[in-house]
Amino acid sequence: MPNRPQEVAHWGREHGPMPSIMNVPQFELDWVSWWRSCQPKWRPTNEWPYPRDDAEDRDWTRLNVTGPHGLFAIIVSTSWWAASMDSEFDRTLFNAAIEDLHWVLERLICSHSQPRAARLESDLASDAGQVERAPGKRKVKPTAKAHYKN
Repeated sequence: MPNRPQEVAHWGREHGPMPSIMNVPQFELDWVSWWRSCQPKWRPTNEWPYPRDDAEDRDWTRLNVTGPHGLFAIIVSTSWWAASMDSEFDRTLFNAAIEDLHWVLERLICSHSQPRAARLESDLASDAGQVERAPGKRKVKPTAKAHYKN
């Protein structure tokens, strides 16, 4: 992703140990810019810290965290940031980033668990009044016939 800090890009290519953050203020700006570029289009990102309105019904599957390490790179890079802080201003910006990341992760988890819960409710409603079957005894109906060429 073009906006990620150079330390993250280098770490992603080299798979080495935790990088040293030589320029903490630049890393902070780059990290926030990167995080901003990862947000779904519906989330306003022109202020920092980002507003956290109720986003339970929003589509978080569009969180644009790409690359071979995905969201893990975002999370692990915060540990490098934490290890590199040396001022109270650094801590203020870091805490805002961590709070937002935590909030987004909670929304992401909720958005992935809601469809499953809705399916379970639907399954329970459709099974109401039917005879209970032992697990593993249901027949799977194919959705389409497979056609093979010889």
